[in-house]
Amino acid sequence: MIINTIFKKINQQKNHKYYYLSPHVYAIGNCSEEIYYGLIKARLLKKKLVILYPFDIPFLFRYKLTNSYLFSLESDYIYRPSVLILFCIRLLMTIIYGTLRVFSLFVRKIFNIRIADLYKFPSIGRDDLFVIDEHIESELDFDLVEQFNWKDKFRYNFNFTIGGYGEENIDSYIRSIGIPNGARFVCIHVREGGFRDDIGRKDYRNSDINNYIMAIKEITSRGMWVVRMGDNTMKPLPEMKNVIDYPFSICISDLMDLCLIKQCYFFIACQSGIFDTAKLFSKPVLIINAYNWTFGGPFHCRDRGIIKHIYSLKEKRYLSTKELFSSGWETQNLYGTINDYIFIENSQEEILDAVVEYLTCLDSGLFVPSDRQIKAQNYIKQQARTIFSNNRLASYGVLSDHEEAIARYRIASQVVGVEGVLCNSYLDKNWDNNPLNDKNAIQSNGVQ
Repeated sequence: MIINTIFKKINQQKNHKYYYLSPHVYAIGNCSEEIYYGLIKARLLKKKLVILYPFDIPFLFRYKLTNSYLFSLESDYIYRPSVLILFCIRLLMTIIYGTLRVFSLFVRKIFNIRIADLYKFPSIGRDDLFVIDEHIESELDFDLVEQFNWKDKFRYNFNFTIGGYGEENIDSYIRSIGIPNGARFVCIHVREGGFRDDIGRKDYRNSDINNYIMAIKEITSRGMWVVRMGDNTMKPLPEMKNVIDYPFSICISDLMDLCLIKQCYFFIACQSGIFDTAKLFSKPVLIINAYNWTFGGPFHCRDRGIIKHIYSLKEKRYLSTKELFSSGWETQNLYGTINDYIFIENSQEEILDAVVEYLTCLDSGLFVPSDRQIKAQNYIKQQARTIFSNNRLASYGVLSDHEEAIARYRIASQVVGVEGVLCNSYLDKNWDNNPLNDKNAIQSNGVQ
């Protein structure tokens, strides 16, 4: 795309004080992640990030722009053009990419030809977010990625103003949903299939909120509040003290979504889009029911998590965590199919143990990883290197060569840069042997 090339040349000008970026516009996770990497890039280049995005025309694009307040975040590393200039740029982007989007849908329907996303959606500045130099090499140099010191880049906390609201305004706004002034609260998001209408597809990404109730009650018993995040297609929570089922609140809004994430004590996440928004705001994160830790772990040293159990149909047993991190590409399933494996959610007891351990870390401020946690991370990095060396991340029908190269650099930056580790309570029980291999446990999970 010529417009991408033009902005690429501008972004590469050392004396130009802005870095232009059009983040992924219809998925909150991709959008949050790319804004985050854009800020890292701008800070590295001693520039300011300019966020560009088209107008919202759902009937034309067949999608709705994600949380609009992400595009208007204010920071020391973000520059917002004048209203007139921004309007003209957005109008031009809408005309160009609206036309291309309609054309791509026509070609796909009539000729069954897939046009790469970079020709259908704005992708200004995105190619260079994950590389040291200003180009993408087809062959990933893992050692070079490690030398870039992504850990240091991920440690920087960007401060944001949302919609022009200061801290006091945000705190007052949050109180409108029922959280008392000064009270600590925890946000929790458990993905279900309703929002993307993907029930029956990629179910390994989804989990049952009812398995979190013991952990929720543990949090509230300590005087804190819990805000369940999501949308109104989700299963309602039973009424509980100090718990707000936010998807069913009259106060739900794009602004409130970001304010809650920004101000929460920590965020209990699964590997869904809003997890990346929590990372953007540098919130402490506890991941529950992760399905891909090797390529999807949390960034910061204070982050923790536990993984779903994986049953191998070929082996007729559950894999230990050590085996999982010694396995091949299919167990990571980022872009591929899952033929041999069945994913089993974490139990209520496992989730409770993880939350109790995490609260202990937060309250003490001690996040030094244990020897076993370090050992697990070393296994993960070696596994990632092996997968990158021996596998294409996605088939040719899923990602083009260019998209594949970008994905490899993006994922590699996270493999070498993440400092979040698995909970000790989980590793102690699952590293060498999976306890679900007990006959009764296998039968109770419906696995034959």
